[in-house]
Amino acid sequence: MKNQRAAGSIAALYEEVQELYEADNRPWVLGFSGGKDSTCTLQLVWTALAMLPSERRQKPVYVISSDTLVETPVIVNYIDGTLERINTVAIRD
Repeated sequence: MKNQRAAGSIAALYEEVQELYEADNRPWVLGFSGGKDSTCTLQLVWTALAMLPSERRQKPVYVISSDTLVETPVIVNYIDGTLERINTVAIRD
């Protein structure tokens, strides 16, 4: 880590995500199911990257979801709506 942040702190996680993001030019793909783990991961990455100046946020990040056809229509609609909002805000910001 670049500075003396406590290992395991949220600030250290943000910094690690930022360093990994800037380490190369390969796009990132994040899987999103709408569950707690993928939601937490997406929020962590989103927040860490939002903290970078816009000129350093050049690498594409794709958020994808796979419909396994076992989810109820309510869950499918929730995920679809969430992905639409993610896309809208990502374009805006």
